[in-house]
Amino acid sequence: MGINVIAFPYFSTKNMPKQSFDDWHGICFIYGNRRKQEGGVRVIFNIQKCSIHDGEGLRTLVFFKGCPLKCKWCANPESQSYGAEIMESPIRCIGCGACREICPQAAILEDGTIDRSLCDNCMKCIDVCYAEAKKITGREYAVEELYKEIEKDKPFYSMFGGGVTFSGGEPLTHSELLKDIAEKCHEKGINVVVESCGCGDFEKFKMALPYIDSMFMDIKHIDAAVHKTLTGTGNELILDNIRKISEYRIPLTIRTPIVPGLTDAEENIRGIAEFVAGLQTAKEYELLAYHSLGESKYKALGRGYGLEDTQTPDDEKMRELVKIGNSILLPYGKQCCWTKNNNKEVVK
Repeated sequence: MGINVIAFPYFSTKNMPKQSFDDWHGICFIYGNRRKQEGGVRVIFNIQKCSIHDGEGLRTLVFFKGCPLKCKWCANPESQSYGAEIMESPIRCIGCGACREICPQAAILEDGTIDRSLCDNCMKCIDVCYAEAKKITGREYAVEELYKEIEKDKPFYSMFGGGVTFSGGEPLTHSELLKDIAEKCHEKGINVVVESCGCGDFEKFKMALPYIDSMFMDIKHIDAAVHKTLTGTGNELILDNIRKISEYRIPLTIRTPIVPGLTDAEENIRGIAEFVAGLQTAKEYELLAYHSLGESKYKALGRGYGLEDTQTPDDEKMRELVKIGNSILLPYGKQCCWTKNNNKEVVK
């Protein structure tokens, strides 16, 4: 464990002896062990408590960092990279100048924001940011440490049902950690759900499957070429993995984000519904209405969004697509539904 110190507000480090500077990093909030993590792998970027929308009952959401897809509409862009990233919140900046003084690449502009073309992710600016206007995304967890966080909510699972949901990013690409933490939760009687885009090495992640109670799996587009245009990767591996997971008798919910002009074509929904109809353990096909709530995160990461003019699909459009899905699925004893603002509706 490193030192945990809450010290006095920032003063200039210009004349501070080098040893003191290295030890104390500008007399700001210093978080133990942070320097050891600089540039390292970020396994988990968020743990969200008391969720009611990602599985049955009251759930703890654990978000893994890193995803092989790069969806244009991704609501969690900080989940895409497996490496360390800096997120900025200019509104929190107090203009102290500490980050500019310490940056070895002169990548901090006068207003305190980062010139990403110069930044090498050394993370030194984070150590001296008293106001936390700059934060590192994610942190590493050992299995026991992660389980202790999940276990804190176990009394709520007993009262309201629920469990833990592993999301991302893509948890299947963290196959070893996923297997170990899912097995630990399974042994302790905690329900385990995984949310996945299905893009991973089946031979590696299949070791986690015996400890997973159910899964939500995304199919963004049924056409492989279009899927590659939208996400950077074709869908062949994804569809194959979904078939294999279904053969393991794991209950599946298949999801498609409905993004106007990109994934909302009737033939896309029809094609995915036909695929779902052939999956033995898939009982529901859920359409998720696009939203732009993640747009501010792109700015925080110094990226452009690209879908600024895209609107949330209206209810009538969503109901039309659900009817198409149900025209195919109902004869198979399955159903299509849609979700907007976390409210689910079934249209038959």
